Amino acid sequence: MPVDELTIKKYCLDNATKYKGKVDENSVLGKIIIDNPEVKKDIKELKKQISKIASKVNKMKLEEQKEELEKLGGITKRVQEEKEMIPLLKVKHDFVVRFAPNPNGPLHIGNARQAVVNWIYRNIYKGDCILRYDDTDPKNKIPMKEAYKWIIEDLDWLGIKPDKLYYSSKRLNIYYKYFEKLLKKGKGYVCTCDRQEFKELREKRQACPCRDLSVKTHLKRFEKMLSHKYKEGEAVARVKTDLEDKNASVRDWPAFRIVDEPKHPLVKGKYVWPLLDFASGIDDHLMGVTHIIRGVDLQLSRNKQLYLYSYFRWRYPIIKLQGKFEVADSDLSKTKIREGIEKGIYTGWDDVRLLTVKSLKRRGFFREAIINMMKEIGPKIRDITISMDYLTSFNRKLLDPLANRYFFVRDPFPIKVINPPKEKNVKIDLHPDYPDRGKRTIPISKTFFISKEDFEMYKGKIVRLIGLYNIRLDKNSQFLGKQLLPYPKIQWVSQTNTDMKIAMPDNSIARGKVEQDITELKQKERVQLQRFGFVYLDVVKKDYVYSYYIHD
Repeated sequence: MPVDELTIKKYCLDNATKYKGKVDENSVLGKIIIDNPEVKKDIKELKKQISKIASKVNKMKLEEQKEELEKLGGITKRVQEEKEMIPLLKVKHDFVVRFAPNPNGPLHIGNARQAVVNWIYRNIYKGDCILRYDDTDPKNKIPMKEAYKWIIEDLDWLGIKPDKLYYSSKRLNIYYKYFEKLLKKGKGYVCTCDRQEFKELREKRQACPCRDLSVKTHLKRFEKMLSHKYKEGEAVARVKTDLEDKNASVRDWPAFRIVDEPKHPLVKGKYVWPLLDFASGIDDHLMGVTHIIRGVDLQLSRNKQLYLYSYFRWRYPIIKLQGKFEVADSDLSKTKIREGIEKGIYTGWDDVRLLTVKSLKRRGFFREAIINMMKEIGPKIRDITISMDYLTSFNRKLLDPLANRYFFVRDPFPIKVINPPKEKNVKIDLHPDYPDRGKRTIPISKTFFISKEDFEMYKGKIVRLIGLYNIRLDKNSQFLGKQLLPYPKIQWVSQTNTDMKIAMPDNSIARGKVEQDITELKQKERVQLQRFGFVYLDVVKKDYVYSYYIHD
């Protein structure tokens, strides 16, 4: 066998240490195949070996697994592949990156890109990856209490284990303290000007009347903000900058605003909230972040935060910009998804029509497909728009060699065959590319089910029942022999079958019949229904199977 037991053990240990001490055998199988494509022909034996070794690894404690993996030297090939990512500049000693999602919903595939890229670099440079919840907007991007947990679950499924965890909303007093320091340095102020008037002055590169008031006055004003004596819109805390800055949004940018009725699941009694650039600027320094992988839409954040860093004499992190990530014909806006759920358009965050991590997991995508795609894209500065076909191409590479084949007929229509061969069953390969994997035995009689569509299309014509024989198609079909001739091939199931429902990506349900052997499989297995597509088994009973369509 091309892969020895020691190597399989390394993969099992590596997987278990990422997933709470329990081996995901399918994930291990996919990983081994990616790193060692030559093992595909021995997949049946490989699965047995993985199952045997995984059983032993699962009995070990998590710390024992980590120690054993370290003793064995880990998996060399995986680390080498990760080093193919675009190298970051100026990485010398300490290396700290951060992933800062807004917990106003679980992660979608765009968020996953940010998380995966940061995690890969963390592994390459043997540093730390911080998870910091960017949850300081209790008005426009209101955090969801459940989302804090959902994000951890999504990251966990992706194999990402943050080294440290922070909640920006629990650090409000830290932000207040640093703004007071700015005020005392004369580098910040509290503005009570009319919003429109301030905007007009800023456009003209002119200071507002509040800017040059005394430090003492601004400290009192900030205290009034904190005690909620100013109401929403009456005062804004600003960072002093160069009024000649070429970017108007950088000129005296806002650090804090007042929210009269904050809606926050974790914090009560606070009415002064930092804006993203101030909170993240302070946190990146205090948390020791050395490199920031940031979207191009936030590139002006550097210009704003450099004022803070110069005032406090801090060193600014290295920035790597990456372009916007979109999926064609899909909306990744969590705000819009949330509205759709509230209106009953979507069944939840794992609705099969969505591109959330939860939905992709539910549909049976491999996490490795998402990770491999993100590695292929990398942190490119240009905008990226992918198609679903692009994502499924990565998933198909993993699925195709793993998924055994079965017959499924949608909208079944019964036919009978007159004078067929006297055979009680037929044996067909579980996988045409890997005959050593074995065969499935399908009992046959004179009665078959084919799709209604095929019946209407080929009625009266000669067709071949796949893997069986030729017939002239009708309700009572005539047997015409077994010769392999270039007739249209149609899918069939025998009279011995099982009802099956498949949840499709558009939320419709495909109903039909599937060969009965599929009921011997386990929940969460992936198979290919020939001439239909790959599916992920969700409910498997003797008389009923429910699954999710993955892709064709």
